Amino acid sequence: MKETREVSILTGFLGAGKTTLLNAIISGKAKTRFAIVENEIGEESIDAELLIKGDDNIVELNNGCLCCTLNDNLYDILNQLWLRKSSWDHLVIEATGIADPANIARPFLTNESVQESFHLKRVICVVDAELIEDQLKETEVAIQQIAFSEVILLNKSEKVSVAYLKELQAILKTLNPFAEILVALENDFKIDALFNRERFSNFYSNPKPFLTPKGMFNLMPAETAAAPKFGLGNSHRKHQHSDIETILLRYTEDMDIEAIQHRMMVFLLTQSIGVYRIKGILFNKNYENRVILQTVGKGMSVSTGHPWEEGDKRESKIVIIGKRLSIYGFDRMFRSCLENK
Repeated sequence: MKETREVSILTGFLGAGKTTLLNAIISGKAKTRFAIVENEIGEESIDAELLIKGDDNIVELNNGCLCCTLNDNLYDILNQLWLRKSSWDHLVIEATGIADPANIARPFLTNESVQESFHLKRVICVVDAELIEDQLKETEVAIQQIAFSEVILLNKSEKVSVAYLKELQAILKTLNPFAEILVALENDFKIDALFNRERFSNFYSNPKPFLTPKGMFNLMPAETAAAPKFGLGNSHRKHQHSDIETILLRYTEDMDIEAIQHRMMVFLLTQSIGVYRIKGILFNKNYENRVILQTVGKGMSVSTGHPWEEGDKRESKIVIIGKRLSIYGFDRMFRSCLENK
């Protein structure tokens, strides 16, 4: 088995506390040699000057800006890091506060050559408990960061009331139902507990895509078609403080995995405006393992997950996060991929 290195991505809006968390990680896991990539705007790395400098547990690498569009910079950085892999154990990428983490995560989820060497373990979004509601109203980036992350760390929680903190957790859950929410009080990040949250690896037994799409089909029928018959547990929620919506769809029938790849490819290329995130756990009786579907910008990742165990509820569960979403359209799209439709 080829040697790999683990990767964590830290995201969160400006001032949320990412660098403070990164210092806590470096201090709290002193036996781990970290390679740190600071993703900043401009040529001068300000945040890098704020990092704790250890003797042998940090490899510094100034990389410029990766935040707006994915380009060759990240691949160059990964190649450089791999040549120096004997000097570090774990890669941490701290994204700039205005970055969509999907652009940084995409190679780790969709590029087989990257996946052979780097294993994305977690994407952590640091959220300022005092300011996040205003940020959600004012910028889409804050929403994209929350929607993409597997773990949401509510920072500066001591500045708000207990009642509001509970309300805020409920709000974040409406934006990203799959995320796990952790609470940090007075910069007590509980690093060991945080690093035990390995949401990506909990889904995957093999990080490589196990299917390659072979073609494309036409996608969703006209919006005027008859309304679908929804199953129990389906929902379409609108966030009360913004125009973000979350759709949850469930299906007990077998999902045709190849068909859903074809449909999703066309959707992402032609109709995905306003969709921040699609994530699904798919069931087909012919597969011993769960199948994990994720969209990453206009790309997607389809991978194997953990095996279905006795007593598990065997169903497909799909979450869509974005704006101006139609539950009828999405239900038609996914329902057309059921084997017993």
